[in-house]
Amino acid sequence: MAVVTIDLAKCINCSWCRRVCPTETIRYFSTGHRTHVVDRDGCIDCGICVKVCPIDCIHPEAYDVPPPQLEAARERARAYAANQRRLKLDREALVARTLAKIAGGAADA
Repeated sequence: MAVVTIDLAKCINCSWCRRVCPTETIRYFSTGHRTHVVDRDGCIDCGICVKVCPIDCIHPEAYDVPPPQLEAARERARAYAANQRRLKLDREALVARTLAKIAGGAADA
């Protein structure tokens, strides 16, 4: 089962679903209107978009993604997760360096 429908009448275009999608298959303006749509073949059925939607306008629908597209979507999700992990580690390293500089400057005073 894959998430493939967004109730456009209820959608407020907050973009939360698009921002958290690990396969980047939720698109904005792809229909020529101010709407969000889900690329059926890119959905890996993680359900993250359903959980973050503040007005519950995203609904699961029975759809079997063809195996080649499903594997490609899973690869995109793995790359997304690796990138998010790298960004988190980079932020943590930056904070640690900044705190060390602050602590070193306070010791000099």
